[in-house]
Amino acid sequence: MMKNKSLKIATILFITVLVSVAVLSQPTSALISQNISSWFTTSDTNVAAITTGDVNADGTKEIVTAGYYNDGVEWVTQLSVWSGTTLINTIAWFWTSNTQISSIAVANVTGGTALDVVTGGSYFDGMRWVAQLCVWNGSTLALENVKAWYWTGDTEIASVALANITGGSSLDIVTGGAYNDGTRWVAQLCVWNGSTLALENVKPWYWTSDTIINSVATGDVYGNGTIKIITGGTFFDGTRYVAQLVVWNGSDLAFNNVATWYWTGDTEINSVAVANVTGGTVLSIVSGGDFNDSTRYNGQLATWNGSTLSLQNVKTWFWTSNTKLNSVTVGNYTGGSSLDIITAGCYNDNVRNNGQLADWNGSNFALISSTNWFQTSDTAANSVAIGNFGSGNRIVTGGSYFDNTRSVSQFIIWG
Repeated sequence: MMKNKSLKIATILFITVLVSVAVLSQPTSALISQNISSWFTTSDTNVAAITTGDVNADGTKEIVTAGYYNDGVEWVTQLSVWSGTTLINTIAWFWTSNTQISSIAVANVTGGTALDVVTGGSYFDGMRWVAQLCVWNGSTLALENVKAWYWTGDTEIASVALANITGGSSLDIVTGGAYNDGTRWVAQLCVWNGSTLALENVKPWYWTSDTIINSVATGDVYGNGTIKIITGGTFFDGTRYVAQLVVWNGSDLAFNNVATWYWTGDTEINSVAVANVTGGTVLSIVSGGDFNDSTRYNGQLATWNGSTLSLQNVKTWFWTSNTKLNSVTVGNYTGGSSLDIITAGCYNDNVRNNGQLADWNGSNFALISSTNWFQTSDTAANSVAIGNFGSGNRIVTGGSYFDNTRSVSQFIIWG
């Protein structure tokens, strides 16, 4: 465990200001919900992250959900595996007090015969929030390894990604988040050995003031055979929050490139992904987030040339009022010649928050299909993934809705 580790942080400032045009997009063809699972445990319950993977080696992908519920005393983390909407396995835990998961990923990181589930989040030890990284056996949900740490004050993991960063025999785990140094939030990027959770590398930084990583992804975006780490988040420049997209060399965490921008007011990246969405010779970076136009929040989806960080395409929109983009994923969902970008979030219709899900053509950002929904009251999609559950690719969203008494966990399979 790393405790009270102080580092000197270099402050760098580079701002690119883009011109904003808010676009109002209404649904064309609708995505149809096929199966819905909703539940609460004791009280408020929420799905914070969702992914898919064949964790029990039966030849069909399962859905893995992670979040937390309130047991009347503290927040308790909840990790579950589903076959469709049938619950196969679940585990709940807390350390000392409030415990939460922010992100999950599935891969064979331990070298065993089953896939592993990697969770990243934090718990409150009575004095501060402590980052918590866990590796679980995907088939049994037995805990295989855990790493907890804090630097100075509150420390949290916001996102995890899995890749062979160091060129070793096992996958590495990349965590992105932040810690509070007593004055500001400082972004913290770590690389861990997947089989041992030994710390292989770490990079902290802040620009001007609060700096936060919300999402991490990996990929050979330079096309030279080396894995890069992409971080998406935000920093406070003294006036507003500014979106920050950074490319790091995976093997030594050397800084490679950065794009920063704000549109009118607070601007942030909530989710990043890497894929060849343009059909070109290099991978693109997909960023999803939002910005404040002084009247409302607008969803903001962008693609960037992975090797240069030049802007390839951008789409902004709001529906009625505040519109937030919480999660993006990329895959061939519609079966066309180009990849789909799937975005999930919510918008406010002046009465309640509605869940919002959209499928975009990756090469030109044409809206292919979309849907919005609420159940009883405030509804939001926090995370989105694509999986084949035996009948073609399907979209799955994880989030919650308010039933006028409590928040209720909800994941939906869309087709």
